[in-house]
Amino acid sequence: MFILFCKNFSFLLIAFLLVSNSYAQSKANQETTSTPQVDQALRDSQRAAFLRLDKRLWNMSDEELVDAIQDIGDYPLNPYLIAKKLTHRISLSRTGQIRDFLLKYDGTPLDRLVRTPWLEYLKKRNKDQLFMQFYRNVYDTELACYDLDLRYQYSQDKEAVFNEVADFWNVGKSQPKTCDPVFKAWMQAGLLTEDLILQRIEKAANGGTHTLIPYLTTLLPEDKKYLAEAWHKVRRNPATVAKLNLFNGRYQMIESSIVTYALTRLIWRDADLALKTYERAKNAMVFSQAQTAKIANQFAVSLALNEHKQAEKWLTKAGDVAPQEDTLRWHLALLLRNQEWQKIILLIEKSQPQYTHDLQFQYWLARAYELVGRNQDATSLYRQLASARDYYGFLSSARLGVDYSFEHQPLSPSQEDLDLIRQSGFAQRAYELRKIGRDYWARLEWLALKRSLNQEQQLATAVVSSEWGWHDQTIRTLGDLRELNDVERRFPIAYADLIVPEAKKNNIQPEWSLAIARRESSFMPDAISSVDARGLMQVLPSTARYLEKRRVSSSELLEPDFNARVGNKYLRYLLNKLDGNTLLATASYNAGWRRVLDWLPEDNAIDADIWIELIPYRETRNYVKAVMAYQQIYQRKLSDEMPKHTVFSQLASSQIEPRSS
Repeated sequence: MFILFCKNFSFLLIAFLLVSNSYAQSKANQETTSTPQVDQALRDSQRAAFLRLDKRLWNMSDEELVDAIQDIGDYPLNPYLIAKKLTHRISLSRTGQIRDFLLKYDGTPLDRLVRTPWLEYLKKRNKDQLFMQFYRNVYDTELACYDLDLRYQYSQDKEAVFNEVADFWNVGKSQPKTCDPVFKAWMQAGLLTEDLILQRIEKAANGGTHTLIPYLTTLLPEDKKYLAEAWHKVRRNPATVAKLNLFNGRYQMIESSIVTYALTRLIWRDADLALKTYERAKNAMVFSQAQTAKIANQFAVSLALNEHKQAEKWLTKAGDVAPQEDTLRWHLALLLRNQEWQKIILLIEKSQPQYTHDLQFQYWLARAYELVGRNQDATSLYRQLASARDYYGFLSSARLGVDYSFEHQPLSPSQEDLDLIRQSGFAQRAYELRKIGRDYWARLEWLALKRSLNQEQQLATAVVSSEWGWHDQTIRTLGDLRELNDVERRFPIAYADLIVPEAKKNNIQPEWSLAIARRESSFMPDAISSVDARGLMQVLPSTARYLEKRRVSSSELLEPDFNARVGNKYLRYLLNKLDGNTLLATASYNAGWRRVLDWLPEDNAIDADIWIELIPYRETRNYVKAVMAYQQIYQRKLSDEMPKHTVFSQLASSQIEPRSS
């Protein structure tokens, strides 16, 4: 290739010639390659060479990089080397190279990897025209506002720009200072209305940054400033709403919105004050039907959760005003707590079917039939439910004493779709990124691929990711598409070489440990939660430190073998705390064992299925149901035949004992 010797020739163009001869856009705008599958030894060699080159990149000239890429050959991750080089010591001299790169990798994670730092560079150096040429939404508000301002300055159609400004301004938090110039021009054009100001104040109060409200107050006319001040007061202390003299009745619709917001917060803090205030407020102001329904449902749920004496009254009221599935669930829970089976039958039978058709309500209707002596009705309903591969389906099967339904229906995508996925540049890069431990970027490539596919092709990605052992992506894809019957792919026995031995070492049922890992992370080894729980079994660093009696780094918890060890050790710890009760330990894994002890019955034992339904935290309630269903599935998968005592046969016959004094 004689152009390699042309000193003034763009290194990037040369690199493109080397790395892109097998990449082309398909009719579906998917990046594909027709390159035959390479020899595994060659690919291993390329991968190792890539990693060596990636470490040396900063000290290499463009020409040296070109030579090195040529030596590697046609390796899918070569574009990541080019992207890294382009954004190192970024300069205007790279403009043409960056333009070519972005055109080539449009719609891929590589685009954003280069475009974001390039836009930041152009902004910093006030290269307005270039910035506008290259700007695309990269999900950065500061860059988006800078683009808006430039378009305002240079565009003849100011109105078109102003039409976009309201969406940036009307948020419940402060925006970057970069937004100020275009906001100022928009406001000077008279486009900031009182309605927009009041909307933003409500957003700032209701979940936003309430310290923004004093500034917004200054934008209102004098006769409306009291509304902003009332929003601010009730956000800081919802009990302030008890002073109804905050409201003068001039703007009743807004006042009732403020009171509704305050009451639905106050009911969780001081139920009696909220109830008294509402009785006074409904005589002093007018609430819309939607506001009345919101108050009724929030009051009903809060009072039920706290076992208030007026709970049933408000649950009934909420059902009459505007029935909601969540409120009906709490009404059911209240009746279950009191074991009022006839009332349960009436509640479910009289409620609108769209709210009570799901398995939860139908299971408890069957249980109620059984406990009031309507055995034929109970059996008929249990049989209908037993066909479901679900917590309630498994419970119904246990009640009937019949085998469980698993309904395994493997996916069977077309060979054409499978080939399309396997040959995709997205997929090849994702595969290689996983091989070198860059799972975050692998997922971005995979998600970009799926966005370009139809539903049948997306299902094919689940088959391919399953072949790769990429279980979290398989599980996510099948869940997103509601394709739930491929049991083998949705419930893989993943990391069994790590999880099962650790479970046995701690005298734990392996199916339980696998079910916990499946629920916690979908077998994603690098999963990190919003509270910093990490890895396969989502172990908190503080928990790991306590169990290991030493400092444990966060990165250590992302190592599957260590995570499996500590996770199972924690399960054993919870079992020891809770007299070996797997159900209570499952709830504790999600909510903490001290909290679970508070949920135990005070006086008399109650059936285990009732106790689960009364768990006050929705997240924990759903978590326990899911883990138990998963445990049943893994019990079947790990056994040559169904054990005599299954997870749900034990659950159906067990009780939760009262807390010890």
